[in-house]
Amino acid sequence: MSDRLVDLKSLTNDISELTSMREILEMAIRKEDSSYHFYLIAHDRSCNRMEKELFLRLAKEELVHKQNLERQLEEVVARVFTDRALSSGEVTDV
Repeated sequence: MSDRLVDLKSLTNDISELTSMREILEMAIRKEDSSYHFYLIAHDRSCNRMEKELFLRLAKEELVHKQNLERQLEEVVARVFTDRALSSGEVTDV
């Protein structure tokens, strides 16, 4: 199997070292970005029109995944900020 494919054991070890939802989402965003670039390279190296279209479509899907994860990360960061502010008494009712 290609060394470019995800090594599931390594991925599992990477995740087990993460300590927060934020870290997990940040790692997932990096993985999606890496996959996006992988498909772009595959697109550029392909000589077949159908393969080029497939790799380009897959690259675009990775961008959508990355954007979804980034939105989730923003929500997690906002929730943590709000929780900390509420627990410290810095936020008052409006």
